[in-house]
Amino acid sequence: MKSSEEIKKMMVDVQINTSYEKDKQVLDDVITAMEQSKTQSVIKPSTWRIIMKNRMTKFGPAAAVLLVALYMLIGNQGRTAWAFEQSIDAIKNYNSVYMEGTLPDGYFELWGRSDENGGQSEDFVVRTSNGIVSWVKDGSTYIYIPTENKVYFENAITNGFSQWLGSELLELLASMKSTKVMYGKDPDTGRELVTVMSSILDVKGPQSFIINFDAETKLAVSMKQWDNMDMSGVPGFVANKIIFYKDVDDSLFEVTLPENPSYVEKPLTIPDENISLLSNPDYGISTEGMSEQDACDKIITEMYEAIIAGDIEQIKQLCPVSANLDDKFITNFIIREGKDNQVVELLEIGKISRTGQTKLGTIAAVPVICKCKDGTKMKDKMIVQFRNLAGEPSCVVYGPYGISQTVK
Repeated sequence: MKSSEEIKKMMVDVQINTSYEKDKQVLDDVITAMEQSKTQSVIKPSTWRIIMKNRMTKFGPAAAVLLVALYMLIGNQGRTAWAFEQSIDAIKNYNSVYMEGTLPDGYFELWGRSDENGGQSEDFVVRTSNGIVSWVKDGSTYIYIPTENKVYFENAITNGFSQWLGSELLELLASMKSTKVMYGKDPDTGRELVTVMSSILDVKGPQSFIINFDAETKLAVSMKQWDNMDMSGVPGFVANKIIFYKDVDDSLFEVTLPENPSYVEKPLTIPDENISLLSNPDYGISTEGMSEQDACDKIITEMYEAIIAGDIEQIKQLCPVSANLDDKFITNFIIREGKDNQVVELLEIGKISRTGQTKLGTIAAVPVICKCKDGTKMKDKMIVQFRNLAGEPSCVVYGPYGISQTVK
């Protein structure tokens, strides 16, 4: 990492520092208030732009929590219009973010940057005090474990922000259901803070979090996240500082490893907590007499036909993870109605690129290329779960393996 002085000279930034001590004063008050009126929100995840949980580190899920917190903020009833409009105005001026804080076993620094369209994150790197490094390069994700001298990799973007913190994301998230939002002041600086707190169960398993936004800049300044529903125990992720930048130097995303590690491809998996979502025999299609490739071709074709047609019920039928999602959210986030990146044509379904196993059976990752409304081509890797329920073979769509990538 560059020194703090070099970084200051190189970038234009908005920075609001918060210390652990003053965060604790604010957050302890928030937790007390939450205990008095606690609710647990069980939210089924979006089938598009999902970040698969990385069991080896806390990086991916922790970064993804920031996105969840943002939609919780702008979805707050009674304040939605204010938070929504002003958050869009604030965030559209920045394409990069820096975070620093603590994990249960050490300190971390994180850099993230959106793609050229400002739609999603493609550049991402996290460095920890215990030597673990996670980064994204050329559409693949890598995690270096120094104690093993190994780099575990996936040929998909499975770490980082599932979608960049831009205006499109805020518009989509504005339609989501609300959680607890409280307003207060930083006890040291006197600056007004917006504190968002929630407990959710999604594709990454149970999580709860508290996040502070500066009321003047409308930007996130600190956060905590737990891998449980009640904020109990040691947080899995604490960001004491969050800074948004207009741009950053490419060198910040370069990774140099101290030794010559071996490279090992991670297995294709689905979190065990989500298997129950895929086990209902009322969803999916029969695969009787079909090969796995033929079944993938059929269900993925039907899924994209439903997306193009705007058929919400058929989307839910083929992808049970989306079954309890709000219809408006499906329209905005999966169908993407009226957006430049709305899918208008399915161009190609490739051969199964990877397989794995869950308690239900085989899962398969299949590359898909589609055409969007603005003429661009996007590549997804869709995961299909095969099942044999009461002697009847079938399959369902689970969702994407990593985030979409533009075909250049």
